[in-house]
Order: sequence, then structure tokens, then C-alpha cells
Amino acid sequence: METVGILLAGGRSRRFGSPKAFAKLKDQYFYEWAYAALDKVCDDVIIITREELLPLFPKNLFLSTDDHRFSGDGPLAGIYTGMDIINADQYVVLPCDMPFITRKELKQLTLFPSTGDIKAVKQDEIFHPLVSIWNSSLKEKIYQTLMNKNLSVMQFMSAVDTEWILANQISDKPATVFQNINKPL
Repeated sequence: METVGILLAGGRSRRFGSPKAFAKLKDQYFYEWAYAALDKVCDDVIIITREELLPLFPKNLFLSTDDHRFSGDGPLAGIYTGMDIINADQYVVLPCDMPFITRKELKQLTLFPSTGDIKAVKQDEIFHPLVSIWNSSLKEKIYQTLMNKNLSVMQFMSAVDTEWILANQISDKPATVFQNINKPL
């Protein structure tokens, strides 16, 4: 089964104040932590970012901006773009602003049995829709959703067969691992 990682690193980072992808944790950029986790469980990894951030990434990485029709339309546009550029059976999606997620958690998520369209993580009452695995069969539905300017990832997920995996089933430290960093460390 072909698995591609989609690293979302193009958010506006309004609350953060600077591009989260280039914030640092222990002398590594956030995107480097996410990339390392994806690289260990995926056959290929694509980073979806904004045009102005492209020059900041190393040239040897597989980079893209959103499909021009959906530029700036949020995470759903990034997921669609990754699916449209690289064909695979499934896509492991990870945002750059969760640098504590490792290969271990992503591997556990990939191994967790599911028959749904999407597997995503839920920690207590907090949903993490961008720590997820998406079936390739969703590509056309995502395209139609974006064409209709319905940009909510959670709304999309509620319209398809999404299985929410409890964070403590894939991590022994879910409160630490599944932190979405919205303020500089």
C-alpha cells in the first residue's frame, strides 16, 4: 500500500506572530520534527506551504504551494494539493505546529485498524483532524467541497466516514505529544 505524507506548513500563523514551520524546538525547526516523523512511516513526503516560504526550505525537499484554484483556502486545500500531485493509496496528514509527534505515534496510527475514509486523533474532547490518515478515494469529494468554498476540515470529516482514534491508544504521553503550539515556546 503506497503511503504519502502531507506536511501542512503554510498557515498564516496570525496568533503565533511568525511562520510556525520555522519556529524552533531544541535547535530544529517545527517542520523538521514533523518531516522526520512522516519520513519514517511514508513512502514519500510532500510539504505544502505558501509561496513566500518556499525559499526558506531546503531545495532537496518535495515542496508545493496550494493548487492555484484553492490558494489560501486552508488545510483542506493543502490535503487536496498533496493528493493531486502524488498518487497514493493513503495520505498521512500532519501539521507543522505539532512538533512533539514522532514516528512512533504515526506508526501506531497507521497500524490502527479502520474501515473508514479517514482515521484521526481525538484527545479527551479535543479533536486533532490534521493528525490523520486519508483514503485516496476522497480526492474528488475534497475537490468538489473546495469548489463549493466549503473550507472546514471538521465539516468535511463529518460528511464522510471518519473514525476518531483516542490519543491514549497510540501514545503513552498524549497530553504532551498532541500539543498544537499556538504561542512561541
